[in-house]
Amino acid sequence: MSDAAFNDKAEQFDRLWDGLTPKGVNRPRALKFRQYILEHVRQTQRPLNRENARKYWMGELQKEIADKDNY
Repeated sequence: MSDAAFNDKAEQFDRLWDGLTPKGVNRPRALKFRQYILEHVRQTQRPLNRENARKYWMGELQKEIADKDNY
């Protein structure tokens, strides 16, 4: 994955987490996204925080779990 694609995905996460839209801040959209991502993080039995949510969104959390299972 190129650095540009990586940065775009990270920026997308920040916009969704904060509920930023072209028309302004959409709080219900942000809460819905947070609930969706944190539910996936909860299923991995990790602490429910923004850092773990970002790792899940970027695919790092799944990689950590796969690496752990391979040992």
